[in-house]
Amino acid sequence: MGIIRFLLAFAVFNSHFPVVDASIVDGHEAVLTFFAISGFYMALILDRTYDSPQSFYCSRLISLYPQYLFALCISIGLLVAADIHPLSTKEQLQEFISDPLAFGLLAWTSLCVVGQEFLFSLGHTVGGGLHFVESTRNSVWQFAPLVQAWSLSLEIVFYAMAPFLVRMKSRTLCALIAMSLSLKLAVSSSSYSELTFFYRLFPCEFWLFGCGIVAYRFFKKLPSRIWITDFVFWAALVATIFMVGDVPDEAEPFALPVAACLALPFIFKAFGDVPLDRFVGRISYPFYLLHFSVIAIFEKYYEEPEGWSIFIVTLAATLLTYALFIPVTKFLKLKTQSVPRLSLHNEIVGHPTTSTVRY
Repeated sequence: MGIIRFLLAFAVFNSHFPVVDASIVDGHEAVLTFFAISGFYMALILDRTYDSPQSFYCSRLISLYPQYLFALCISIGLLVAADIHPLSTKEQLQEFISDPLAFGLLAWTSLCVVGQEFLFSLGHTVGGGLHFVESTRNSVWQFAPLVQAWSLSLEIVFYAMAPFLVRMKSRTLCALIAMSLSLKLAVSSSSYSELTFFYRLFPCEFWLFGCGIVAYRFFKKLPSRIWITDFVFWAALVATIFMVGDVPDEAEPFALPVAACLALPFIFKAFGDVPLDRFVGRISYPFYLLHFSVIAIFEKYYEEPEGWSIFIVTLAATLLTYALFIPVTKFLKLKTQSVPRLSLHNEIVGHPTTSTVRY
């Protein structure tokens, strides 16, 4: 599923600096689809790799935080040294953080990640203080060093729950999914649908992670033999990524994530052991972290920056970052990771022919 993950990261890039005219999925909906894939992968690795929640948490921290901190330092360095930021200026940021409350909020959400989604719902009060806002237009989100990192906050909340969710019976998990989806639909059909507070609220998006776990359980029941239909599912999902932008607005938050959940078991069966696909998937994370900073650099120094040039530079920076961090990550994981083991729950049984996948 690595190519799928990279295409979703590209869709986020395309939302911030359009380079493709096709009706490609919007960046926000691409992130929602990431959540479903994350649910699938976390169920997979918890089933096959970790013998305790602590080892899982440690691995997630090693995999994600060093690269995040690196991208954060690059963004802050660009702002301080060259007044480069996608949405704000050095002067505006200095004025904002002169308020101790605002500084504390930005420092916490930038370093600890958790809570970044709420920056979209808060505005800065003249004279000091914070207040809730209905839309992102005047929110403090624009001052975040990595404005796209809000999705990591929801991921972290899910990671905290994942070791316990994968132990749940399917009936219980499906009940939680139904509650989350009902909340999402209720908000979407109410007068609160335009409030930015609900746009990235974890309880409204939990169903995506949960459906990913269910998709993994379905995958475990499939025969291990690869069929041509598995590749058809992959091709259909790729086509959907590039066409789903034409669906009605009210269907956008559901169309691609649901299609992904249906296709994930078959796609992973076909591509789970393909080294190139796995490599492409791994670089999607640093690509996601770095792309907005590269866009900001081009917009600073070029009057009419060319989209594909930005993409190539972003990809080059991504590969350098991956090469820099992968040896460290592997070393730390070898020091902390337990020996692969049997499944966490007796209702999840793995294919003996499918190797462990690192995410």
